[in-house]
Amino acid sequence: MKSCFKVFRHRRRNVILLLVVVAAICLIFLAFNDNLSTKSSAKAVQRRSSHVVELPRTTAIAYSHTKEIDTRIHKVSKKWTLNGSSAHLSSVRLNKQKLNRLSFVRRGSSSKQPNWNPGLYYNASSTPEVFLQWRREREVMCDGRMVGYDHEFVEARDLTVDRKFCTCALQGGELIQDVINQEELAEYYTFDVGCFQIGCAKRPSYFFNGENHLTKWMYSIAVREVSDKVDRVIDDFTIAVTRYEYANLFHTMTDWYNAFVVMQFFNRTSFDTNILIVDAHPYGALDSVWTQLFNSTVRLAGIPTRTRFRNLVWGIMGYNSLMKIFVSPTPPLIEDFRSFFLSAYNIDSRRQIDCAKLSILFIWRHNYLAHPRNPSGFVSRKIHNEEQLIQYVKRKNSNSVVTGIQIDSYGMRQQLQLVANADILVGMHGAGLTHAMFLPKRSALIELVPNYWSPMAEHFKAICVWRGLVYKQWFNNDPRNEFSDQSTNIAPQIMNTLIKNTVRELCGN
Repeated sequence: MKSCFKVFRHRRRNVILLLVVVAAICLIFLAFNDNLSTKSSAKAVQRRSSHVVELPRTTAIAYSHTKEIDTRIHKVSKKWTLNGSSAHLSSVRLNKQKLNRLSFVRRGSSSKQPNWNPGLYYNASSTPEVFLQWRREREVMCDGRMVGYDHEFVEARDLTVDRKFCTCALQGGELIQDVINQEELAEYYTFDVGCFQIGCAKRPSYFFNGENHLTKWMYSIAVREVSDKVDRVIDDFTIAVTRYEYANLFHTMTDWYNAFVVMQFFNRTSFDTNILIVDAHPYGALDSVWTQLFNSTVRLAGIPTRTRFRNLVWGIMGYNSLMKIFVSPTPPLIEDFRSFFLSAYNIDSRRQIDCAKLSILFIWRHNYLAHPRNPSGFVSRKIHNEEQLIQYVKRKNSNSVVTGIQIDSYGMRQQLQLVANADILVGMHGAGLTHAMFLPKRSALIELVPNYWSPMAEHFKAICVWRGLVYKQWFNNDPRNEFSDQSTNIAPQIMNTLIKNTVRELCGN
């Protein structure tokens, strides 16, 4: 009997010990879980206070990663161009978990905050004429839930995007070397009826100017009850953009300008303007600029399957940009756009010219990998005798600071710093001359054009005309100055004469 009692007593003690251990584990788990909840709540509050579109945690990537991405992309470009083979790229792989999608880019709290303007760049007395025209030509649809403006863009309320009906084989944001020779059409979505859904008595009918992807979007609208279940509701003001020639600075500049103008038209600022990218291009060196200019950027592949936008604007197509009408009067808010852009990178835009010590900046065009359809990275319209040219100009202009750089090998902030502090920008015809947009107000552009290119292209001349800058163009009339690698030899004496004439017009001496 005593032995049975001892066994029972030992078993009871073991059970009690086991219960104590289980209770301790539960307490530890609850404390850990509570700590996580507190942190999550704090982050949620922080996101709401900064007007960031809240998206699934798996799609988020900190803005601090974009510097690393840009640096690696430049290294990849150089290495690919020099070696001409993908075999040399294996050492430049990045963490696929971080970079495979790049579906959502949010500015990190540790990164330097842009100096955004908290107000508008115009007032009632200075409203751009085109804004007044858009308001006059507005067309209301769906009991006010959709409004079209002059057949250029649309504002929608309570519009649901259902990705089951917006299809693309790609996610977008892939590294270029992973998608070499990828077809361009593969990077665009197919829109079936139901991609966009809105509460409406009948399907809206509206057309857009030119051959426009927004017309396809309109055809894909399905009528649904606003009360239909969705995975996420986004309250923030959002502009939907499809990019063409996404690796080209000029064409991407038209997209940035369009978004800026639409943002201003709707009385919004960078603090509460978000961008929805509706394409699946691989990651490019210009992608990180979007999140510097606007509150947040999200790819279509990065949002939940059914997402309702309380306030979504289908933005102006890049090819329809007012920056593309070269014979037009000055596009609205063009100087304000310059200030908006430079202030986003905290760059002082008030440089004054010093004719006793001018800054002359040559930008070179070198081979580099920019998109999948050009795997060799070959670039045309290069200068054959760069070193000879710059040394001669330095000798003949000893009081000036003369610099020559491949500008696309720098990050955007450094590019802007260099251009915003230049008095004369010199370069072959190419997208890099779009930087004339950021030259000081009293400055000049010298555009060089090879024999095999048309001197009638007006992209950069138009920017100078709009901004009141001095513009000079040199065209090579002698085919013997052209080389097989599509580089052009420019006589140093001719270059120096161009600079002297430009200085005379800038400084009057």
